[in-house]
Amino acid sequence: MVVPLLLLGGLEAALRIAGYGYPTGLLRKIEINHETFLVNNDTFGFRFFSPELARSPGPIRMEATKPGGTYRIFILGESAAMGDPEPAYGAGRYLEVLLSERYPNARFEVVNTGITAINSHVILPIARDCARAEGDLWIIYMGNNEMVGPFGAATVFGEKAPPLSFVRLNLAIQKTRIGQLLIELGRKLKGKNPNASWGGMEMFVGNRERPDDPRREVVYRNFDQNLNDIVEAGLDSGAKILLNTVAVNLKDCAPFASEHRRGLTQADENKWEQLYQNGVAAQSAGKTETAANWFHEAAQIDDQFADLHFRQGGCALALGKTDDAKKQFFAPSTDRSVRPEDALQ
Repeated sequence: MVVPLLLLGGLEAALRIAGYGYPTGLLRKIEINHETFLVNNDTFGFRFFSPELARSPGPIRMEATKPGGTYRIFILGESAAMGDPEPAYGAGRYLEVLLSERYPNARFEVVNTGITAINSHVILPIARDCARAEGDLWIIYMGNNEMVGPFGAATVFGEKAPPLSFVRLNLAIQKTRIGQLLIELGRKLKGKNPNASWGGMEMFVGNRERPDDPRREVVYRNFDQNLNDIVEAGLDSGAKILLNTVAVNLKDCAPFASEHRRGLTQADENKWEQLYQNGVAAQSAGKTETAANWFHEAAQIDDQFADLHFRQGGCALALGKTDDAKKQFFAPSTDRSVRPEDALQ
């Protein structure tokens, strides 16, 4: 084994000397006026996205050694934590101003590491980088992108819902220049990526998943372990942890797409469609109770169509049946992603 290891080590060293590849950490050190600062690394996202789609946090700059009297706060999460589409008006900026006004004699430093379209697979290495940067408080606000982010069940960024061991091995290999070379060669062999430009949520339209898709359970398990490891990294660093459930507005945000249950015959689908359209027409006309009855009949044929649950929830809410509305809005077929509270229970 010695000879292959020496050859691999020599190739790795040669690639680094030649300047091939990229650093994989979130933060990198730079010198400004003879002082050392930590700034964001623009190539951090290359392990999780193709270079054309790689996402980055907003500008980050902090002193490598935290000044005395400074309370450093890290925000970890996705686009909601980042403040997308206008990070300059995100929660991190509000928090910094509010804390400074409340405690004028203290110095607060809020570092927002949120990135659009990432999930817990990406946030874990971010957390481990933050653990070395002397944070006093971590605010973790994540959970919306587990299905569509890297290694999710409905992702467009590579493998769908692989085991966690595969994910971590893949990311570890890409820390090496040899691994980065192999990934690049693989991309060239596959040819041009049809999703080579950023298209927002439209990129995921073709990747629908049913409530009974077994890959969802893989995503739940991966999220659970990643979340535990993120929290552990923060606690081990000495930081306090503020773990948040992502706020969602289920009553006003219809599902992006819906699928009928498996095995539905054409005759039953036609009957279901007629009942559903009757309900939609009645709901649009303000005949809420009538609409609820039509939707209930449709559900007897197929209760897995996400938009049906959404409309039933709207009717129940309008009729003052709050508990029934919650059941419909939280029905499995309307689930947009992993709910953090589920993983924490």
